[in-house]
Amino acid sequence: MEKWVKLTVVWGETEAQILKGFLEGEGIRVQLRYHVPPSVYPLTVDGLAEVQLLVPEEDLAAAQEALAAFRSCAGEGGEG
Repeated sequence: MEKWVKLTVVWGETEAQILKGFLEGEGIRVQLRYHVPPSVYPLTVDGLAEVQLLVPEEDLAAAQEALAAFRSCAGEGGEG
């Protein structure tokens, strides 16, 4: 059985879908795990919009590297 591990947590489905699409474009499979279904409570209060991005354990290092590169190019690498 394949083990899936948490890559990162984001706040909101839009960001999760963007990252998922990017990672899949890099050949990394991604599953999204929602705290609660977004259609039930589409809020960002008290972590209700938390989305975990999960990747296969063997792809974790590659996914971390790709995510760091994505965030760096997007201007999220510690700059404002």
